[in-house]
Amino acid sequence: MNRRDALRLMAGTVSAGGLLPAFAAGAPLDLNTATERPLYAGWINDAAARREFVKTYRYPFLSQRMEDIKGTGKGRKVLLYKLFEQVTGRPLVPHYQTVGDCIGHAYGLGVDVLTAVRILMFGKSEEWVTKSATEIIYAGSRVEIGGGVISGDGSIGMWAAEFIRKYGVLLRQPYLGGKFDFTNYDGSMARDLGCRGKGVPDALEPLCKLHPVKTCALVNSWEECRDAVANGYPVAMCSNIGFTTKRDRDGFLRRSRQPWYHSMAILGIDDEYRRPGALVQNSWGGDVWVSGPKRHDQPDGSFWCDAATIDSAMKQGDSIAISGYIGYPRVDIPDYLIW
Repeated sequence: MNRRDALRLMAGTVSAGGLLPAFAAGAPLDLNTATERPLYAGWINDAAARREFVKTYRYPFLSQRMEDIKGTGKGRKVLLYKLFEQVTGRPLVPHYQTVGDCIGHAYGLGVDVLTAVRILMFGKSEEWVTKSATEIIYAGSRVEIGGGVISGDGSIGMWAAEFIRKYGVLLRQPYLGGKFDFTNYDGSMARDLGCRGKGVPDALEPLCKLHPVKTCALVNSWEECRDAVANGYPVAMCSNIGFTTKRDRDGFLRRSRQPWYHSMAILGIDDEYRRPGALVQNSWGGDVWVSGPKRHDQPDGSFWCDAATIDSAMKQGDSIAISGYIGYPRVDIPDYLIW
C-alpha cells in the first residue's frame, strides 16, 4: 500500500452498512499487500426500530430481569471465550465478514459461545455440533423481521435479536439433502438472502424454529453488561463507536474519532483488574487489522475495551444480552451400537 492509497483510504467516511476505509486512524502504513482487504461495518442506527422493539416485549430491558444477577460481576473476571475453546477443543477463530453483515456475525458468535456456556457452566445435556450460520441470522433480521425495507448492506441489532427469538438459528452444515448448504461462510449468500422479497427460505424456517434463543434483553450500561457476561450471557454490542488499531500494553484499543457503525460480540469481562473492561471480538479476521499486546490468551482479532467506552456503546440503545438457547440434546449411544 503506497502513501497516497493509505491516506485516501484512511480519510474515507463510514456509512451505516457500508464499506469502511481500509483501516481506522492509527493504522500502520506498511501493511503487507496480502492483508489489504476491505473492511465492512453493517449496523443501522434506527431509533424507530428500537422503539418498536421496546413496545413488542413485555420486559425488553435487562434491568427488568436482573434482580438475581445485579452486581454479581463486580470485582470478577469471567472469560466466556475460554468455555467456547474448551467445548470445541480448539482456539476461537475470528470471523471475517466480506459484506456489511456484522450483525449476523456478532449474534452468530454469541449463540456459539452461549452453547458452550450452557454445556459447561449450566450443565445442560446438550452437545456442540458446529457454528451458527450467520447468513441466516442476517437475512432473517432484514427480511422476516425488518420487512426488507433496507437497501444496501446492514441491519439492526434488535431485528437480529427478534429473529433468533422468534425464528431461531441454523448451523454451518447442509440442510434438506444438501439443497441448502451453510458449511462455509458466504458473504454473497448473506447479501442475496437479505434482499427484499427473499429472506430465509420457507423450507428452512421450521428447522430454525427448533432452536430459538428464548431471552434477548437490552443492556443499557457497563454494569449491566458486566453482570450479564459474568453470568454466562454474551452481549452483541451495536454502536457507532470506532477504535484505533494498535492495542496498548494492557490489550486495550483507544476510542477513535472516526465512527464504525458496527456490531461485535462481547465475550469476557475483567472487573478485578486495575482497569475494568470487556473483551470485544471483532469480525474482521485475525491480527491483520489489529496489533499489540494481549491478555488472558485472548483470541486473535479481539481487544479489551474500557468500561466507560462500553457504557457509552450500551447507552446507544441497541446492544443485547442473549440467553436461553435451545440447542442440540446430547445423545449417549452405547459403545456396542457404534460401528
